Amino acid sequence: FIMVSYDKQTINTKNIFARYAHRTRLRISKNIIIKDYINKDISILDYGCGDGIFLDQLSKIFKNSKLIGYDPYSKINHNSFLLLNNLDEISKNKFDIICCFETLEHLFDSEKSDLYELVKNSLNYEGKFIVSVPIIGGLTLILKEFNRAIMFKRKSDYTFKELFLSTFFNKSPKRAVDIKGSHKGFNFTKLETELNKNFTIKSKILSPFKNLPWFLNSNIFYILECK
Repeated sequence: FIMVSYDKQTINTKNIFARYAHRTRLRISKNIIIKDYINKDISILDYGCGDGIFLDQLSKIFKNSKLIGYDPYSKINHNSFLLLNNLDEISKNKFDIICCFETLEHLFDSEKSDLYELVKNSLNYEGKFIVSVPIIGGLTLILKEFNRAIMFKRKSDYTFKELFLSTFFNKSPKRAVDIKGSHKGFNFTKLETELNKNFTIKSKILSPFKNLPWFLNSNIFYILECK
């Protein structure tokens, strides 16, 4: 197993297809916010901010806005936003936007419940909860597993049968025991049902090819509001 920095796994990976998909995802993330909030001073929480690239780029556009990143594992401090590692500190704030990109698929049910409660209590009136998760299934799954094998020099988590059924029949295998480190078995349609119970889904965006069906895409965005 080879440790690779997050940016080398995503926006700066050597794999041209993966790099395009991740850079498109980052661009869509920013455009969703820019579209409705440009030239406004807003408050944004990025839940699961990782290396902070998203908030760092946003800070150049929203110069007088309050930007907070939450990630219990991150140690990277940026001058452009405030990094918090404690949820109690976050609950004292109110936000116009709460983002959760490529994180929900790694949360246990209790952690998701805590996040949903935080969003409901911390979003301002008409605030938006913006989520993106990977599509683990369809034809892009083969590309993802190939990319992971090349990058980490390890075998796929999937058996041949599991990979075949996930790719061509959207039949997800049982979730991996280590959901913090594996996407295996994650099904975005099940999460969508869960999100719909807790929030109002205002729109969905497929990435990187918004006009193609889900099985030819690698990610999906949900723009949500509190009910």
